[in-house]
Amino acid sequence: MIRPFAIALTLACTSLSPAMADEVILAAEHAKVIRLPGTASAVVVGNPSIADALVHDGRTLILTGRLQGRNNVIAIDRIGRVIFETDIVVSNHNDNQVAMFRGPNRFTLSCGDVCDEIPRVGDDTARTDALGGQQLDRLATANAALGEDDAGN
Repeated sequence: MIRPFAIALTLACTSLSPAMADEVILAAEHAKVIRLPGTASAVVVGNPSIADALVHDGRTLILTGRLQGRNNVIAIDRIGRVIFETDIVVSNHNDNQVAMFRGPNRFTLSCGDVCDEIPRVGDDTARTDALGGQQLDRLATANAALGEDDAGN
């Protein structure tokens, strides 16, 4: 009785392996370089709000995780053949992060030597908007120091 169970378990694990090998796992707000087996002329992303893809030089694909979720990407060559296809799993990168709750409001802290508040999806919107405004002010100051306008020109 144990032998048929062991054979069934082995077959089940073997049939799952290719699907897991075809996934690219990314953390939100992180990128990964993929070398393509041919030259891509177009890339199709299932849902660009979860992950995005950029063809760098025809044979190099750069995937960027945006929001937590599952997505797919397909690269095709100039005559329409699929040269690359994979599922993308975007996870919430939370190493050294702490969620703090004040009543119903959540705030996220990223901790190293000190903890700094960072905006994350699901955090209190008023605080997230304030942090986003501070980041825009910081970028405007940096651009002004470089002699650029707000658009980077």
